[in-house]
Amino acid sequence: MAKHAEAKPVAMMGARDLLLLLIGLGDAAGEEGLGGITRIQKLLYLLEAEEHIRLIGGGFSFEAYKAGPYSPRIYDDLEFLENLDYICRSSSHDETAVAEASEPEKAEVDLTFDELMGPEDMLAPDTNEIAPTADSYEESRFFLTERGKRRMEELLSNESYRPFVEGIRKVKSRFAKYSLSDLLYYVYTRHPEMTTESEIKEKVLRRRPA
Repeated sequence: MAKHAEAKPVAMMGARDLLLLLIGLGDAAGEEGLGGITRIQKLLYLLEAEEHIRLIGGGFSFEAYKAGPYSPRIYDDLEFLENLDYICRSSSHDETAVAEASEPEKAEVDLTFDELMGPEDMLAPDTNEIAPTADSYEESRFFLTERGKRRMEELLSNESYRPFVEGIRKVKSRFAKYSLSDLLYYVYTRHPEMTTESEIKEKVLRRRPA
């Protein structure tokens, strides 16, 4: 009887390393860093749900919550990476890095839809389309420190992590130009099972992208 080839072991990565790579790898336009915890939450969810990335310890354990898929451990992991001096954050209101998350960021799930999405949209001139506005929740942008960049290079040099890197590049490339409202619309329409507890579902779906 012919012997079956042994299956190669599936590479596993820690959630914090995945988060570091998500922040550190440039998007399709080469832009560094990543803005807004809401955006980070949804991109990490898409990595698990659509790129089928599996992490050590069961991953982020997303649950349906007030603003869609949500994982409270992401806040702890961001703080952990900051404490290790792997990442820093800069605010749109303050160019200096701050160690603590702002109160609105800590209370993402308590924000109203309008607070989450920004000022009321204005109709674009000569059209019936809603003009894009800045996402008010994109308050902070996360960047790798020099130490974080060295850690990222260590991860990139590990060939077994290539599927994770490819998955991150794919997701960031696809959604880099999405506004927060467009990203939420995509998640809500593709993954309705994660919207059962949402308090902003009706408004998200009403703001259908052009």
